[in-house]
Amino acid sequence: MEVIVLLTPEQLKELYEVDITTVDKYALPDVSQHPFDYSLSQEERMEEMIRVTGGNPYCFRHGDMLIKLEFDDTKPPLQEVFTNFLIRKKSGL
Repeated sequence: MEVIVLLTPEQLKELYEVDITTVDKYALPDVSQHPFDYSLSQEERMEEMIRVTGGNPYCFRHGDMLIKLEFDDTKPPLQEVFTNFLIRKKSGL
């Protein structure tokens, strides 16, 4: 049985504030080979993202590319942006 650890708002803030310029990129989990299952509920996908990213869904890598997620309530939803990114990546753009 897998145990899901709930993070406090303070812990989430600390994860969010990681300075990506100070992180060893090869210490970050690589999500490039992980297939994301869109048949899962939004909550299950969030749990999977936390698991795949080693606990920090804000800072990870895709191959050699470092990724730092930041959110802005005035912008499109993350799922839309991330889906478009992956489509462009697959197309070679």
